[in-house]
Amino acid sequence: MFFEFETLVGPEWIDYNGHMRDSNYGLVFSLAVDAMQNEVGLDAAYRERTGCTIYLLEDHKFYLREVKQGDRLQVITYVMGVDNKRFHLYMIMKRDQIEVCVGEFMEIHVQQYPSPYSTSMPLEIQQRLMAYQKSLKEGTEPFLRSRPIGLLSPKLTGSYY
Repeated sequence: MFFEFETLVGPEWIDYNGHMRDSNYGLVFSLAVDAMQNEVGLDAAYRERTGCTIYLLEDHKFYLREVKQGDRLQVITYVMGVDNKRFHLYMIMKRDQIEVCVGEFMEIHVQQYPSPYSTSMPLEIQQRLMAYQKSLKEGTEPFLRSRPIGLLSPKLTGSYY
């Protein structure tokens, strides 16, 4: 089981070389995370009710092929790991079933007020994310991974941990 997201590459995403600007690969992945978080219950109503959201802690991307204006992109998102505060995603961006970019992303659940700090996700959201993690173990193993990231990575100093 995985999350799917689709979008069309607009003219404002194209750079002076005639292909999608590198920062917009990150935008497409971010939009895919937004769609996924809505599906697991971290939607606008949840954010309004709790004052909690998710923040991106770390990401790694591999740019494999050019993307042009008008291309239809599909992003497939796999959950690689979940703990009470974080979840680790592996995402594959495709155009016409061909991989154009892959990436890993570490997200953290944050209480925004009075100042941001990490806090546990509700158990039912953790369980929804874990259901997707179980399906990854039975299916596709990610490829093109850079320096490993994961739930067991050494803690960084910072206000979110």
